[in-house]
Amino acid sequence: MIDPREKDRLFEETITRNNGWIGFLARNNAPIDSWQDLEQEIRIAFWESMDSYDVERSSLETWFFSVAKNTVKKFIDKNNKTKKRDEAVYPNPVFVEQDRDELRIIEEFTRTLGKLDRQVFTMYIDDLTYAEMSVALSVDEANLRKRVSRIKEQFKAKYQGL
Repeated sequence: MIDPREKDRLFEETITRNNGWIGFLARNNAPIDSWQDLEQEIRIAFWESMDSYDVERSSLETWFFSVAKNTVKKFIDKNNKTKKRDEAVYPNPVFVEQDRDELRIIEEFTRTLGKLDRQVFTMYIDDLTYAEMSVALSVDEANLRKRVSRIKEQFKAKYQGL
């Protein structure tokens, strides 16, 4: 159990330390228009769960990632149910041309990438360092630099001049 007097400080430290991860998880697991909602849900779930955190059983970082993972899963399940409900209510949606704003272009491009490239690209645009990406993905930094360069070239080739 966390000392209630330490809860605020530990929460802030953990969130600050893992802010890049929160963005990464949210952008990779939520629709383009609701990733910020998922970020907030992760923070709220972590805050609420801190009262039941057991110092003896795991580190705070491990606890945080467990809470974040479960929050993402619940968010995805909830979104899938909403999408199915909306499709049932509006079976023939009218085609509306979407603006090709930056976020939609990034989402579109990200869907064309393989799993590892998608993770690397998302971490790169979330401003994680090569060292952070290397640890998270267990990939050598030199290989990551080459991979990012190749992904950037693919992006330029597809979207140059838009």
